[in-house]
Amino acid sequence: MKRFWKIKNAADQEAAEMMIYGEISDETWWGDEVTPRKLADDLKRCEGKPLNVHVNSPGGDVFAAQAIYNQLKSYSGAVTMYIDGLCASAATIITCAGDLVIMPDNAVFMIHNPKTAALGYFDAEDLQKMSEQLETVKQTIVNVYKKRCQDALTEDEIKEMMDEEKWMSAQEAAENGFIDQIDEAITVKNSMNGDKITMNAMTFSVKRFKNTEKLQEILNKKECPAGKEGKTTMSKGNDEKSLLEKIKDLIGQSNSEPATPPKQEAPAPVNEVQAERQRMIALDTMDDKSNPVIARIIDAAKKNGAKPEDVQVFVDAAKGEEKQASVLDAITALIKDQTSSGADGVTPTPNEAKGPQAKLQKEVQQRDEIVNLINGMRGAK
Repeated sequence: MKRFWKIKNAADQEAAEMMIYGEISDETWWGDEVTPRKLADDLKRCEGKPLNVHVNSPGGDVFAAQAIYNQLKSYSGAVTMYIDGLCASAATIITCAGDLVIMPDNAVFMIHNPKTAALGYFDAEDLQKMSEQLETVKQTIVNVYKKRCQDALTEDEIKEMMDEEKWMSAQEAAENGFIDQIDEAITVKNSMNGDKITMNAMTFSVKRFKNTEKLQEILNKKECPAGKEGKTTMSKGNDEKSLLEKIKDLIGQSNSEPATPPKQEAPAPVNEVQAERQRMIALDTMDDKSNPVIARIIDAAKKNGAKPEDVQVFVDAAKGEEKQASVLDAITALIKDQTSSGADGVTPTPNEAKGPQAKLQKEVQQRDEIVNLINGMRGAK
């Protein structure tokens, strides 16, 4: 069974670190004793040190989450939970095990009813049994939430929030008792595109959730600084560029001078655990989840301790063909748009020849330049 957690316990560190990033378990824990026992062994080796648990997860297997919750609650040392971006579904059960739960101001917290997948044929009695099982599982989750939230929420209020699929900002999570502190010093980079959400450099699918409008509302409130609309504008000069110049911009052959990069401050020193966390996040950022070859490269790099710069050349090579196809599609769209608009986008030079023959000559010259650019990008002679 694939492990979905990682524990760092350096001898010279005062606290141990546990990371739960991504889906909680790829397989069910129904009747399984191997993974819970492995987790117990990992925790035992921490020898009661303070344990910092970092969570960035859309949830997953509720039974795995319950097992982790129980083991963390019985751990002899202090347990501090850090929500590093998204804490949803089964992941919220785990964070409830913390003696202290800390959440950045623009992270997201969500609770909902347990669900199950059903394949096959079922009669009314079968479905009734399945419904009763889900109600039993729901009550175990409610018990966990009630213990954490205490007087902030009643049991009925918790159940209503689960029925709703309640998405919460850090402020709401604190008011409802799910977290203890809001860390305003840390800013989580987040965005949402369709049914994909990116939180702290990790991308998750939210297709299985039903109330994502509330999620989008929370993200919109945190996307831009106060007083800014966050809209992207295009200058008139850019609109007036010729088709050829637009294509040069698209494939990086524009003559425009690159902007001077802002001066970077020296990074603060990081310990081993922080460095490993940054390495994992940086590697995850390189994988756009669209190319299985890249996914395998990244997975191997994580296991072998490779740094992002060590595998960048291989990732770039894997992206090469995909990128060319994407750029060529974009060029095709530009040409179609230019043709349909009736504009050639080229300013005539002084004393230029007039008439249909000159116009045809200009179009042929443009076409030849475009073909040369595309062939150069493909590596063709």
